[in-house]
Amino acid sequence: MSGKDISIYVHIPFCVRKCLYCDFNSQVPASEDTVFYYTSALEREIGAAGDIFEDRKLASVYIGGGTPSSIPSSCIGRIMDAISSVISIEDDTEITIEANPGTLTDLKIKDYVSFSINRVSLGVQSAIEEELKTLGRIHTFDDVKKSFDRLYWGGIDNISADIMTSIPYQTPESLIETLDAVIKLKPRHISAYSLIIEQNTPFYDKYRYGLLPLPGEDESYMIYKLAQEYLEQKGYKRYEISNYAKETGEEGRDYRCLHNLRYWDRKDYIGFGASAASLIGDHRFTNVFDVTDYVSDPGGKKAEDYRLRPEDAMAEFMFLGLRKTEGIRCADFEEAFGTDIQKIYGRIMRYQIDRKLAASTGEKEEKRFFLTDKGLDVSNMVMSEYLLT
Repeated sequence: MSGKDISIYVHIPFCVRKCLYCDFNSQVPASEDTVFYYTSALEREIGAAGDIFEDRKLASVYIGGGTPSSIPSSCIGRIMDAISSVISIEDDTEITIEANPGTLTDLKIKDYVSFSINRVSLGVQSAIEEELKTLGRIHTFDDVKKSFDRLYWGGIDNISADIMTSIPYQTPESLIETLDAVIKLKPRHISAYSLIIEQNTPFYDKYRYGLLPLPGEDESYMIYKLAQEYLEQKGYKRYEISNYAKETGEEGRDYRCLHNLRYWDRKDYIGFGASAASLIGDHRFTNVFDVTDYVSDPGGKKAEDYRLRPEDAMAEFMFLGLRKTEGIRCADFEEAFGTDIQKIYGRIMRYQIDRKLAASTGEKEEKRFFLTDKGLDVSNMVMSEYLLT
């Protein structure tokens, strides 16, 4: 594996308060001692993984959660020092930290910049106060605006804003209000995710008993399409099912999330922290979920640890790559698996092209296969056809 790029994900499982729809691995609240011991465990796990980074270039770092911005910035600095001790961080390395409005301070941002963090993913979700309260968010939209101001003044202008669609009380009109308010803040990137009702959340309990005022199926689809069309009209190019980025300017910067692109391209990445997942070649492994178990043996016992069968790796190549609007490069499939993509998936690809769910472009080495807008609208169904039994 030497000589290849690699990315790093670091999981921070702490929040100020858990949102009502969230099923991510997060603890609320966390004591100072818990955060300290967890940070020390991360340092040990990162340090012990040094051999994985031999002769590699670091492509990206993503510090996610939970709410990484809720813990002291000194802990983030310790994590970044641990990373730089095992692999070189270059000037062009994309380093993202997730943050919630209301948890950012001028001092934290100053520290982040000194740690080489150059991108912030901000959990906005909505500009409508009633919608934010219903979601259980701890911030107001005024907090969002202040966070953008602080980040710009602090020297971080590569900001991504997360918004949520199909949430309780949301209407097409309130969605446009949210989009307009967020766009005025000039984020370089916007993620627009539909709410998914997950088990073991307060939302799930309300949903089961019909107490969650969600948009109907038709209205949810209309809201989803409205977000897509409106963002594209405002200069945000859709590059993945739920992600949009400003076109590169004269400075030539790419505002797509390069870290997430590596997931969708099945590039190597290693995750550190409780419940963090990794992919090295066709080797998938995931750390234990429980924070106490993780701290007692960081990176030791795994919740999952297996090698993908060739047919499973091929399926992943297809349904991850087809999340991108540019789709997959057919020559990359042959390079990865040593066989022509047509031999494995030719029948399915032709069938989807005939149904206007997919299309292809280019010739020979540059031939690409991608989903049309129609195909992306029913992507779960389309991608399931690539599972090989």
